[in-house]
Amino acid sequence: MVNSVVFLFELHQPIRLRPCSAQCVRDRLLKGIDAIYDWQLNEEVFKRVSSKCYWPALNIISKALKEYDFKLSLSMSGVWIDQALKFSPKLIDLVSRIVDSGKVELVAQTYYHSVSPLLSDLEELREQVEESRKILWDIFGFQAKTAEATELIYNNDIGRLFWSMGFKSCVTEGVERILAWRSPNYVYSAYGCDLKLLLRNYRLSDDVAFRFSNAAWDQYPLTADKYANWIAACPGDLVFIAMDFETFGEHHHPETGILEFLRWLPWELAAKGVKTLTVGEATDKYRSMGVYDVPPWDTISWADVEKDLSAWAGSDLQRKALELYEELGMYAKAVGGEYLRHWRSMGISDNFYYMSSKRGPSGEVHTYFSPFKEPLNAYTSYLSLLTSLYEEVLERYLEKVEKYAWKVKTTQKHAFAFTWSGKEIYRARCLSDVLQALKTVGKEVAEESIVRGYLQRWIRYVFLWEELAESIDRAVEEDKVTCLKATIKMLEDAKSSL
Repeated sequence: MVNSVVFLFELHQPIRLRPCSAQCVRDRLLKGIDAIYDWQLNEEVFKRVSSKCYWPALNIISKALKEYDFKLSLSMSGVWIDQALKFSPKLIDLVSRIVDSGKVELVAQTYYHSVSPLLSDLEELREQVEESRKILWDIFGFQAKTAEATELIYNNDIGRLFWSMGFKSCVTEGVERILAWRSPNYVYSAYGCDLKLLLRNYRLSDDVAFRFSNAAWDQYPLTADKYANWIAACPGDLVFIAMDFETFGEHHHPETGILEFLRWLPWELAAKGVKTLTVGEATDKYRSMGVYDVPPWDTISWADVEKDLSAWAGSDLQRKALELYEELGMYAKAVGGEYLRHWRSMGISDNFYYMSSKRGPSGEVHTYFSPFKEPLNAYTSYLSLLTSLYEEVLERYLEKVEKYAWKVKTTQKHAFAFTWSGKEIYRARCLSDVLQALKTVGKEVAEESIVRGYLQRWIRYVFLWEELAESIDRAVEEDKVTCLKATIKMLEDAKSSL
């Protein structure tokens, strides 16, 4: 039977967008792109949840840390921290005191609790987790050694990414189709690296997160004593319990007894000899029981019954919105500044979660969280706001296209392939890649891409750099023999003038 339990509580509040309306469009035109956010609602929700959940639950935890040697891990999105600093700065002081106890581990996650793990490459995921790691250090003085992708999304590529970033451990879901006959109640290793993994026991986690106040549940009411007994009776080395922190007072209201459950749980666990550990302590203490192999085509998460990516990309509407969002990212990241911040805010995973058209138990959860009556309403409202941002980003991008074009890194879909005899020789995702390829792929391959106009079309329609495309076209018209040399010189001159 287990003698250890690890608790991870996730704190996140999205930056809510205003539903698209004539008033929203007017305000955007008059006040700028910041007008797309519903800051009044964001403040109302944050203060309400703080009163019902954050303050009482964190105070209970603070007391338990002292009285029962209770330990836990917290995963806070960067946008949660930003809103706490804006709407309830004393709440950050309370979290800081809890962290200073030395009994709480902070886990780095995507700063914007975003769909970055769903994009065609993981560079945005890397950047957001690095941003999260930085704010945890800047605000709390904590150096995170454990990482989490949004909603426990995980595959082998994500594991190797986190290992390359210097993380020692990662948290994800214990999914039966991956585990097969094995139990989630052990430490596992990532495929292809030495990253250690803790796997969420979803049954025990969801007993509290989803079923606690369900009077029709055959185990209702759930008491701290009963729950501690369940944990102590589990086979394995440890049980990993993870859920939204908002479980305690928001998802289950205080009158359900959820806060009293949290208050007594540390005592009941201690009485039964079950020791609480942080994620890092658990992965240091227990040896790995094997490799948890999650190929990218079977990416997992803790969301919904399917425990895959379908919560955010399961419908045509969601996939179309994701495609346009990622496309805009090419230009937003090139322009940077406030435009990059707005793009990342639009990538908060909740926006795509609202578009889900699922029915049944999973659909009920989506409906509970969504401010929209129908998925189509969520999609059309989001797309209109995303299009508005797209227009502003492109307007700024085109003002200095000769500068920003060099900063564009295309999506995989928009990459340029140098081919010969039907075979891909080289794939370019930026202009620097093209310049390198023109010098190295071979004269015939490079010339064909220019003479046939393939390269110019890519520059014209992806980079939107009409002047450069026309200059290369003229070079071809003047002399097909020297057009390659002329194109290389144009690109070198343009790059050196930055």
